[in-house]
Amino acid sequence: MPRPETRGPVAAGTTGVPSWVPVASVLIAVAGLAVAAYLTIEHYTASTTLACPETGVVNCQKVTTSAQSVVFGIPVALLGLVFFAAMLPLGLPVAWRAAHPLPRWGRAGFALVGVGFVFYLVYTELFTLNAICLWCTAVHVLTLALFAVVAIGTAVSVPD
Repeated sequence: MPRPETRGPVAAGTTGVPSWVPVASVLIAVAGLAVAAYLTIEHYTASTTLACPETGVVNCQKVTTSAQSVVFGIPVALLGLVFFAAMLPLGLPVAWRAAHPLPRWGRAGFALVGVGFVFYLVYTELFTLNAICLWCTAVHVLTLALFAVVAIGTAVSVPD
């Protein structure tokens, strides 16, 4: 039984993905890539240009230089950079239109891992470090937004 087309505007050639989904996923991935690149540069240059207070609960320096800012020897900022670099091509319209399931499952899998890592990082900031990094929070919000867009796009484009 064919599905009724009640989802609003749909991009040409897609499998039922609303046209805003690829646009939103690319824009969020680009923004995330920019912030993660900045945090990665800050990590490797040991700069203090984070433009974030260094006292109280909001303390980017404390978060970005903590022992928890490295996982398995890899800076968390670099992991964020890799995440958004992978999500960018997976969010392109051509990837949303792909007939092969690999882009679909890769996009959903990366988004799920990303949001899971965000929960870990937020927990670490709040309960281990007792400090919050505003730049990191921007990455967390972008990751959650990207997860939401991917979840919606994946749900509405389920093959018949």
